[in-house]
Order: sequence, then C-alpha cells, then structure tokens
Amino acid sequence: MGAKSADEIVGIEFDWLASDAEGHVALFSTAGGGYAPPDFLRDTDAHDAAIDAILARAAFTEARFAPHLSPELRNTWRMVAQRGVFAYDSDVYGGPYRLVAAPEAPIQVAELPSAAAAIVGRLMFAHLRFADSSEIHKGSLEPQR
Repeated sequence: MGAKSADEIVGIEFDWLASDAEGHVALFSTAGGGYAPPDFLRDTDAHDAAIDAILARAAFTEARFAPHLSPELRNTWRMVAQRGVFAYDSDVYGGPYRLVAAPEAPIQVAELPSAAAAIVGRLMFAHLRFADSSEIHKGSLEPQR
C-alpha cells in the first residue's frame, strides 16, 4: 500500500482520480504543489494502478481540447480525455486545479474497469460537475466537515 503524507509529495508530480455529481471521472495532477486529499494519500499506488487500467483501454472518444506537448513527452492528459476522463492540473505553488483536457464523451464511473471504479468511488465530490468546472479550488476538494 502506497501511503504518503502531504509533506512527502511536495515537489513531486502525483496523479489521483475522483468522480463528480454526475458520475463523471477526472484525473488531477498535483504538479508538485497541488492539494492531495487524504483518501488519495492513504494509497497512492492504488490510484497509479487505476490510472494504468484506464490507459490500458482503447481510446473511444476525442479530446475537446488538450495541451500540446513535445513529441518525446507522454501526454497523459490527452490520453485520459480520449478515454472519457476530464484532466486537471495544478501548479507547483499549489494554485487551483485548472481543466487542461476534456473528453467529447465523458465516461461514467460504472463504465470503468472494476479496479479503477473502486478507487474512483472513494473520492466523490457531489457538489462538483467537471463538465462545468474550468477551475477547482482546494476548498472544494477538502473533506466537508
């Protein structure tokens, strides 16, 4: 189990998955400074495995938009969008997550491989709609008290 503390991930890129009120899925890239929820930190390896399971599937849609990266770089954001997943990126200073890639046809949690669906189901943000959220601030991702 890949448990980490928030301090351990500072300065390192980590990706995690969550779902929204509509059952859509998003990948969040911390960029070394973005907020990471406790549920993700408890098992970072499980999120890596879930992302790998999503990327192992064939692309079935187009990305409405995604950043252009150098050809030698793997464009994970475009790749997940082509598999129905929204992609957000933070910055090294911990700014808000910004939408960097969006699918034409978003996937539902129930359509994911079972191992990925179980991980995504742990982080559900019922107050968010990824299709309508170009920017997500830390306060929207923190556990509600």
